[in-house]
Amino acid sequence: MTGAPDEVEFRFPADGAYVAILRTVTAGLAARCQLTVDEIEDLRIAVDEACALLLPHAAPGAALTARFVLEKGRVDFVAELPAQPGAEPDRGGFAWTVLRALADDAQVVARAGVLSIALTKQRVAP
Repeated sequence: MTGAPDEVEFRFPADGAYVAILRTVTAGLAARCQLTVDEIEDLRIAVDEACALLLPHAAPGAALTARFVLEKGRVDFVAELPAQPGAEPDRGGFAWTVLRALADDAQVVARAGVLSIALTKQRVAP
């Protein structure tokens, strides 16, 4: 990887059946960024937890959009979907606790009928 960061985007139905595909894609993209095996697994689990927090709030017929920004030693990820009015993920539960422990940064944004979770995973300097 050299130059400007690579950007990758996927869109699929807001259904848990598709999250396994996203976890596999996450691992492949994180490997391109030269994250360690442990960091890749942390990111895979964090992406899974982000989706678990978002999917229950999906508006009927919604699609989930997953965006990755890839740089050497760093992955920025955003998952977003059209949400039901007033939707807010549970930030006091186990899924949020796991996500926060595994990602270097995690944020929730709710705006104009769209709910998103953004997270970052960086390679730890040796």
